[in-house]
Amino acid sequence: MKNISVLAVLLALVFVLTASAQAELIDRGGGLIYDTDLDVTWMQDANYGYEWPYGRRLWDDAMAWADSLVYQGYDDWRLPEADSFCPSIDCATSEMGHLFFIEGISPWWEDEAPFINVQAGYYWYATEYDASRVWEIDFNNGDQSLRLKNSYAYAWAVRDGDSVPVIPEPVSSILFVIGGAALAARNFRRKRLAQRKR
Repeated sequence: MKNISVLAVLLALVFVLTASAQAELIDRGGGLIYDTDLDVTWMQDANYGYEWPYGRRLWDDAMAWADSLVYQGYDDWRLPEADSFCPSIDCATSEMGHLFFIEGISPWWEDEAPFINVQAGYYWYATEYDASRVWEIDFNNGDQSLRLKNSYAYAWAVRDGDSVPVIPEPVSSILFVIGGAALAARNFRRKRLAQRKR
């Protein structure tokens, strides 16, 4: 009986510790937010490079924008993926649905941190339904539905895996020139001091 009680306590402890280890959004700096649950990195600016009302794009333009985006040294940005088997409200299994329903990111809620510029409107997914329609999510209410590709919506870039901002390193030739100039200045000063002492 005592062994069963000890086992029950240990199982309960493991369950509590596992349940308390929640996924989180980590601000990596430099405009990068890492989602530990999805193992993706989001652009911190949910409407990067655009201000209202010009941030909305046609789907083809949004796909081309994400595909050509180079930010913090990464060139493999994309639009988020949708769960096409969940075409309704409360679809937390899509990447942006996860942000809205699990992480609580919305322009209407008090704090959209760690993100900025989250728009109250439709955002494109990369996931196509057919030749003329694609999945989208409404960040007003989290509703995931179909949208015609020739209409306008916002684009939010994401990339797979964790991302750390690129910190520019000084070019070695610049350091060489600076070091050489410093040595030349020191030698020049020594020679002048030696000439004055004579």
